[in-house]
Amino acid sequence: MHSAKVPLQNPPIKWAEGHKGVFNIEVQAVSSVHTQDNHLEKFFTLCHSLESQVTFPIRVLDQKISEMALEHELKLSIICLNSSRLEPLVLFLHLVLDKLFQLSVQPMVIAGQTANFSQFAFESVVAIANSLHNSKDLSKDQHGRNCLLASYVHYVFRLPELQRDVPKSGAPTALPDPRYHTYGRTSAAAVSSKLLQARVMSSSNPDLAGTHSAADEEVKNIMSSKIADRNCSRMSYYCSGNSDVPSSTTAPRPASKKHFHEELALQMVVSTGMVRETVFKYAWFFFELLVKSMAQHVHNMDKRDSFRRTRFSDRFMDDITTIVNVVTSEIAALLVKPQKENEQAEKMNISLAFFLYDLLSLMDRGFVFNLIRHYCNQLSAKLNNLPTLISMRLEFLRILCSHEHYLNLNLFFMNADTAPTSPCPSISSQVIKELFN
Repeated sequence: MHSAKVPLQNPPIKWAEGHKGVFNIEVQAVSSVHTQDNHLEKFFTLCHSLESQVTFPIRVLDQKISEMALEHELKLSIICLNSSRLEPLVLFLHLVLDKLFQLSVQPMVIAGQTANFSQFAFESVVAIANSLHNSKDLSKDQHGRNCLLASYVHYVFRLPELQRDVPKSGAPTALPDPRYHTYGRTSAAAVSSKLLQARVMSSSNPDLAGTHSAADEEVKNIMSSKIADRNCSRMSYYCSGNSDVPSSTTAPRPASKKHFHEELALQMVVSTGMVRETVFKYAWFFFELLVKSMAQHVHNMDKRDSFRRTRFSDRFMDDITTIVNVVTSEIAALLVKPQKENEQAEKMNISLAFFLYDLLSLMDRGFVFNLIRHYCNQLSAKLNNLPTLISMRLEFLRILCSHEHYLNLNLFFMNADTAPTSPCPSISSQVIKELFN
């Protein structure tokens, strides 16, 4: 108990045992709003400084952070998220993951310079997933998946909303800059001057004035190209970043806009060391993130009725091919190790099968059947133990055969006119033969 100086009493009071404390009081703060964890508090505070116009330096706990140091401190806070206490991390898990996913695709300009947090955010998600799986205090389902992560993907995850305001039809067209900007003390002016500055702000440096007519021309170019391409007046953040947007006369944007599913697949491909090992150890989580983000992308872009081959970019399909090949190689490598590694190989094999099962509903099915063929060929070439090979392939194909279109797509028809009509045509769907050889 903290002892304070006792004021003089009149009449004087005689204290027993020299004013010795009789009992101690301990106060424990309980809050559903404040994180009560320094690592989480710093991360959320720095993210808030990007989302709103604040005056620098900002105070985070007992530290003052200037605008120039913001990028470095945010990267440190992302790295230290895994050091947070388990209880507050679990309570704020959905917010932490949402912020990390937003940072992975959100182009940001800090002090006039482009900041990229994609790799740091992805590695932090991997570390958090590993910590949650290794915790003995958290429950797992019958398949060994962490229930918190499974619930997050199923009920909570949504594509990062990078463009806040979508113009209504008939309203004046506006293209809000989807990047975060920071404003130093010198640029903190009256509200009216900030609004005026935002109208003529340079697209590459928020501290430099740009040409208003050039900015308007850039908006018109983007709008006209998207209207012609999609035949709709709705502005979407994901549409505006494609490579087919004509270049404008203004200075180039320092950060290109990204699709979340493409960025996630890219980070899975380029990951190395312990990060890659952890990604494929808990492949189910990242596969389900990929599938759900792809499905939401198709829905948001109104591509449900378009040809499957045009739904996703060639670069993304190449990344998917690389991921499947790497996971297949990892499965084969685990199967030649001692018996204790077989369980992990079986889990990865099942996760990969369900991933391709979901891709049959989203991607070009000829492309997916090629992935299945490569899986079978690659596993056959690397495994000499015939019983293990048969067991893994049969379990893999058992899951795929449960797809509603799998058997129909493998039936042989002498005439294309006699084949049943597909509910969603695939440009290059083909019959993959000799899967069971």
